[in-house]
Amino acid sequence: MTKPEGKIVEIDEVAARVVRSYWALLLVMTVVPLVLVGLVMGGQEPPSVAQSRLQASSRATDAAPGDAGVSIVVSQVKAFATSENLLSEVLRQQRVDRSTVKVAKAIEVTGLGTSTIVELSVKDRDPGVARRLADAIGAAVVKEINASNQGSITQQMDEIDKRVRELEKKLGPLSRRAGAQPNPDIGAANERERVQAELTDLRSNRSDLQTQLSTAGTASVVQPAVLAPRTNPVVMMASIAGLVGLIGGILIAVVTEMVRPTIPGQRRVARRLGVPLLGWADRGPVQLGHLGRRTRLAAKKEGVGRVTLVGTPGPLPADLVSKVASAVYGDDTKVVTARPEKGEEDDGGDGDGPSLNSSGPGGKKSTSVVRAGGTAVITKKSEVSPSEVTQPVPVRRLCHVHAFEDIDPGSDEAVGVVVVVGPVTRVAGLETVRDLVAASGWPLLGVVATSRKFKG
Repeated sequence: MTKPEGKIVEIDEVAARVVRSYWALLLVMTVVPLVLVGLVMGGQEPPSVAQSRLQASSRATDAAPGDAGVSIVVSQVKAFATSENLLSEVLRQQRVDRSTVKVAKAIEVTGLGTSTIVELSVKDRDPGVARRLADAIGAAVVKEINASNQGSITQQMDEIDKRVRELEKKLGPLSRRAGAQPNPDIGAANERERVQAELTDLRSNRSDLQTQLSTAGTASVVQPAVLAPRTNPVVMMASIAGLVGLIGGILIAVVTEMVRPTIPGQRRVARRLGVPLLGWADRGPVQLGHLGRRTRLAAKKEGVGRVTLVGTPGPLPADLVSKVASAVYGDDTKVVTARPEKGEEDDGGDGDGPSLNSSGPGGKKSTSVVRAGGTAVITKKSEVSPSEVTQPVPVRRLCHVHAFEDIDPGSDEAVGVVVVVGPVTRVAGLETVRDLVAASGWPLLGVVATSRKFKG
């Protein structure tokens, strides 16, 4: 049961890759051909279509095989109708200046049910020319079919008739010589018997050929050419163009994915890395609260007090890092700098005071800006007089959040890695994260999701 599920997931992932990563390409490849074909064909007048119906054969046995028999009849009629010699003769007789190749492409033959009646249609920009060509081609096809079906039989009957006439001419003199008195010619009598026997055989053969001719079937024109109601092919052709463009866009997307594979969706990235999806960074305060609690739980589980946010790829925006850091610190705490810079006042004791920034390596200002309010928390390096603490202070271990660029690589402190991903993530970006975890030995805590793409 696991194999079919794996196949379904794989197909779903491939479809998600194409749609999420290349939806703009697919939209352009679909709309542009559709619009272009609509504009090009919109100003053109649709061609006229003349339709005539032919009885390809009057034999009932031709329709007996069903669809297979109809296919044979249709193929036979179209083969005659599109032949070079027939079209050249028809165009010459009708005095129509058209190319035989173009006229052949404009001819369509379709079957009508399982009967031997077929519909022959001819397209042309001139309605009168379309009707004339349909009638002339239909008549020529009927003549060719009759010649093909009855020609050999008729030729054999003509040969028999010729031989019968020759024998009948010989029979009279032979009869007179054989009946001459008083000395009848015995040889003439024998020859007369032979001629009479041959005549009997020839007449029997002619009777059989006549029966075959009657059952051979006769082609005929059932309905002269009439103009079909005009239809506008713009919608159909534009739809076909859009479909072809969409298929081309899908092929381009597939080739691009083969060269530069991606992973669609934040949850799929978490599954690839084998870590949980901690939450969303841009879906409102409620989701931010969930993100902060899950990140603190993940850090506590791995025993780390510092978290670094890693992009896939490149550095993350400062406001995004600050937002995640604020969620991890929580609403009831505020980070207090251990050593205020010269000339600055320490407002850490005031719950309503301005927020302070955590410092990066080397004393530089970090991008991990924390904005939180609430009761002050005394850090280990902070020195606060008893008079400044007027209310009970909830004490819990702080979990500091920094961008990866603000982490001191020389520090011995263990740092938890959190990966920030958007709707689509490159596989190469995940390999970079795996290399970072392998090189640093830091634990991978989880994945933070964003609803929009961001550039490092």
